[in-house]
Amino acid sequence: MPFCPNCETEFKGNVSICPDCGEIVAKGTLDEFEEAELQSDIAVCLYRSSSSAATHELSDALREAGIKFKFAQVQGPADIGGDGELYSGDEIDGEFRVAEEDYEEAREIARSLFGEIEEEEL
Repeated sequence: MPFCPNCETEFKGNVSICPDCGEIVAKGTLDEFEEAELQSDIAVCLYRSSSSAATHELSDALREAGIKFKFAQVQGPADIGGDGELYSGDEIDGEFRVAEEDYEEAREIARSLFGEIEEEEL
C-alpha cells in the first residue's frame, strides 16, 4: 500500500504526492520502508531538485533502477554545500538522498537526465 515516508500516512489507489505534507509517496508498506532504511543508511545527498518536474523525473528513474531514495521537500533558497553534493541552482524543490553504495549509479542516472551537474566540494 503506498504511504508517505514523512508523515507515515497510508493511501489507497495511485497517489504520487502526499496531500498532507508534499512528500513523494513511496510504494510498498511502511514496515518495508523502515526496514530498508535501517539496513541501508540513506545519508548521501545525491541531488537538489530545482522543480517538481525534475523531482518526478528523477524519482521515476531511480524507482525503475531499483534504487531506494529519500526525498525531503524544501522551500526557498538552499544552503548549498557538502562533500560531493550535486545540486541545481539556489532555488530547490527538495533534496534526494541515497545509500552510499547506490550513490555512483544514482549519480549517473541524474546526469543522464539533467546533463552535466555541478558538483560542490568543500
